[in-house]
Amino acid sequence: MVDQQSNLFELLRSRDERASALLGKIAIESAEVIEEIGRREPDPVRREQLLEALRPGWEKLELPVEARKAIKRLEDPQTRIVIAGQQPALWGGPLLGISKAISVVVLAKQLETAGIPAVPLFWVADDDHDAGELDPGYFLTGKSPGNPHVGGRRPLFDLRHRQLPEERLAALSDAIGDARHGSEAIAIASSAIASGPAQEYVSLLSHLLIDTPLLPVLPRWLRKLQRPIVERVVQDVDQFRELVAAACQQQQSMGIPAPVGVPRAEPFFVIDEDGLRRRPGEVPGTAHEIVAEDPQAISPDALLRTIVQDQVIDPAAVILGPTEFCYTLETRMVRQQWGLCRPLWLPRPGLRPVDRDAIEAITAEGIDVRRIGAGVEARDLIACAAARKEAQDLADEGTEFIDRVEALASRDDASDALRRRSRRLARNWRQQLERLEQAIERGLDGGVEETRERIDVQLGKLFPDGLEPERHRNLLDLIAHEGPGVIDQMRETLEQAAVRWDGSIHQFFTRADEESDSKKLREEQHDGQR
Repeated sequence: MVDQQSNLFELLRSRDERASALLGKIAIESAEVIEEIGRREPDPVRREQLLEALRPGWEKLELPVEARKAIKRLEDPQTRIVIAGQQPALWGGPLLGISKAISVVVLAKQLETAGIPAVPLFWVADDDHDAGELDPGYFLTGKSPGNPHVGGRRPLFDLRHRQLPEERLAALSDAIGDARHGSEAIAIASSAIASGPAQEYVSLLSHLLIDTPLLPVLPRWLRKLQRPIVERVVQDVDQFRELVAAACQQQQSMGIPAPVGVPRAEPFFVIDEDGLRRRPGEVPGTAHEIVAEDPQAISPDALLRTIVQDQVIDPAAVILGPTEFCYTLETRMVRQQWGLCRPLWLPRPGLRPVDRDAIEAITAEGIDVRRIGAGVEARDLIACAAARKEAQDLADEGTEFIDRVEALASRDDASDALRRRSRRLARNWRQQLERLEQAIERGLDGGVEETRERIDVQLGKLFPDGLEPERHRNLLDLIAHEGPGVIDQMRETLEQAAVRWDGSIHQFFTRADEESDSKKLREEQHDGQR
């Protein structure tokens, strides 16, 4: 998984020319984003085909009133589509999923306010067969309701819960413990119960974002529309691989990861007669024969999924997390060569729930909260004066010596071998000297150990086990401790942050010790909008 502070986002924020070469138009400020989306005219033919494919699926779901209205608004081809997506997870999974859903809702609202009609879609990636991704995340009690679906090749959409609803809810309640709003969290979970994890995830999102126009999209609804793209890939698979390889090499040379890499064969899976997701070489017949005989069995992999999503749905903008942004970029040369859709790609804003007391305790020690993050330790933040001086003195002495060694390469009487060796040694020693400086500042106590211990306690509250809460904290556990109103709080935080779409992490204070009755999920609204 690529970190939120990836080199790609840093290049984007600085508007580096190299980022422009990869992304094309860079839009960060909200006015830029609105202008860029406004000038992207949707294709009316593709919109009509899309609605024809999606309506049957939407009709089977219990969608809120606002989502139903959004379907009607999509009939106007001038209505822009904005999209985000995530794999389903048990009990809402880590906060990442709801964060993405709220982000795309906020973007659509921002466009509407500017006079550009827009509807947010959420791609529920239930085609995947990695059941480990269903992990619900961590709970503050240290307990977990578990994930019984680990292993296997069955797509997530085809999995079914093995326990009765009562047993599952009891395990969830045990993991939540005696949290103040635990009963409300259990009630929300109970109202979203479904036969399988994917269906349940869609239901939970609808319950929590009941007053929004968010519409889910499931990959298998688009099997018919994806066929021309799949056929092109099968026909030109070698070119596909070559273009992806070239794109990977280019972005890696810039320090941008290529998390998926070059596919060994066709970039899709086949759902076999047993309902299992396999690579084309693992099932009878050639790729050409499989696509011709059973196009409904074709399940795109991560790379092809991004192309199918953008080409079939025709979104004006896609909100991407760091990892998916990097592997979406791997397809850019394929899109360019084949004339495929390339929407505006926006980095997903991050959300971080923080304990107010912990933040105040850290700032009281003179630490800039912008320096804290997952994996940061107190010794990274607090160095004693004596350690800093010792590190600087050694750095000065070492630099003087290394400069002399490096100067040997510039002497007229130096041999080629000496020049190479002096440059190599100087380069390596500078790196080692820099590491030594850091080790001295982190490793010498100098009377600050007590302060470091206090800060480590506070960091532990903010980042349990050194993990970023958004990627690991369970959604229903957060609701159980903060109240259902925390969803509104997350939305308000992102609405305020949406002046810039640069992938920054935005903090919001948790309110475990405050009344949140005014923010509780409205039962009357549930009754009126279902």
